[in-house]
Amino acid sequence: MAAQNSIFKSAIVGEKFNKILAYFEKSLAEANLPELTEIQKKLREELKVYREDGVLSVAFIGQYSSGKSTIISALTGNRDIKIDADIATDITTAYNWNGIKIIDTPGLFTERQDHDQITYEAINKADLLVFCLTYMLFDSITVENFKNLAYNKGYRWKMMLVVNKMSDGAGEEEELIAHYRESLAQALKPYSFDEFPVCFIDAKDYCEGIDEKEDFLIEISRFQTFIDALNKFVQKRSAFVKFDTPIRIALGFVDEAELIFTRNSPEDNAFLEILTRLSRILRKERSRLQTKVKNITLKMSSHIVKEGTVLANAVGTEDFALLNQQSELNVKKHYETAEAELQNVIK
Repeated sequence: MAAQNSIFKSAIVGEKFNKILAYFEKSLAEANLPELTEIQKKLREELKVYREDGVLSVAFIGQYSSGKSTIISALTGNRDIKIDADIATDITTAYNWNGIKIIDTPGLFTERQDHDQITYEAINKADLLVFCLTYMLFDSITVENFKNLAYNKGYRWKMMLVVNKMSDGAGEEEELIAHYRESLAQALKPYSFDEFPVCFIDAKDYCEGIDEKEDFLIEISRFQTFIDALNKFVQKRSAFVKFDTPIRIALGFVDEAELIFTRNSPEDNAFLEILTRLSRILRKERSRLQTKVKNITLKMSSHIVKEGTVLANAVGTEDFALLNQQSELNVKKHYETAEAELQNVIK
């Protein structure tokens, strides 16, 4: 009965989407403008390509240098994938794995806004997302952007988490994983960490283990747990993503059409177009500004806490008075540095 209800509800979603899509295309055609005709053409082409492809796609996204390309190399067995300690991927590249399209993307949340744009375009067209971190887990910028992607943009049900480069962490495996789980849960509050499938792996160890036929490296890489989780994730979510992805593709063209409709309205065209453009820029940059400001304040707070720790350890010693004076100077310097960085960001 549950399976029948799922199929029935999916059919309703598909039917409604087709009706709204038809209405949108009719509106574009009735406007009789070359720009809107071009949008209608592109929309049909992208939806046609997506439907004819018929292959479920999984985009690997996240921090740069988190080992996305290495994970894909381990998964597909393709050792020709470009891997580097610096930013190695600046375009999206698709690979086949067991009939699934695996998409490698540039790193997110750097100063390279072109990389962010390329990756977000891939996200909009991908069916499922694998968000990659290192054993360092979230920093203040990454966690805010992750929350924005998962909750504000509504991708959380399409996402799984992978913590890579586990061999670089210090400590026993079970204790490390328990600690990482707790840290991730704290970082994602007030949201629930439990709704994301999560794996802890070392893709480099797995690649070396396979290439050198070292069973020990293969075992400690925990990569099989990722393969099993990914297969399960794909199987569980694949029934619904084929409805979600076309909607997100269409919404991208709705935004383009909205601007053109506004520009060609009989009202104050210049004012409305500028207002629309500014609104979009503000929405896009607001979260970037918020996370940068938060990162600066967190860094300043961290420095001040360290100064306090040094002073606390020096209580009762002959050096306390001297350290206290130096600490005051250091705190003032940290404050001035943070103030300068905040002014620069806001400008």
